[in-house]
Amino acid sequence: MDINFPKHKRVAHSMALFVLPAFCVLVGLVFMGVNLWLSVFLSFLAVGVTFFLRIYRYRRHHSKFLDCFGKSIKNSYFYQSEYAIGAVPFENKFLSCSARIDGDNLLFGRSRHFRSVELGKIIDIEILQCLGHEVAKLEIEDSKDSRPLFIPWSPLLAEKVKFSNGI
Repeated sequence: MDINFPKHKRVAHSMALFVLPAFCVLVGLVFMGVNLWLSVFLSFLAVGVTFFLRIYRYRRHHSKFLDCFGKSIKNSYFYQSEYAIGAVPFENKFLSCSARIDGDNLLFGRSRHFRSVELGKIIDIEILQCLGHEVAKLEIEDSKDSRPLFIPWSPLLAEKVKFSNGI
């Protein structure tokens, strides 16, 4: 497995996105006369549920987007061989995605939602940098969505694809 995730340190800005709203809810509950420990619990619960729902929504949209490409495959079939996993852009966010090549098919997707596309149906591959790692921007024939598909790219995939006139 080739892991292609960015490594970054937690900085004050990213921590503030979680701590600041929780602190605001905490102060509001304390001024309303709620017990301090209950206020702390409720504030972190409110912020945690909000973040969970936002992440769940993007994952659900990504699953529907993946349905526009190729045909569905089983998880067990995808995990039979080595694959690349990494963060790819989707609607101004970054989500986890896996990819591998099996014969004449490109297999890609995320856990419990994998798809297969024939390599011959790929019109164009453009290798881009995303968060310090390579991702492939694909244009696929017969896709039901006009947006490009991004998959993690690695030497593991590059050695199995021969580039000539697009692909």
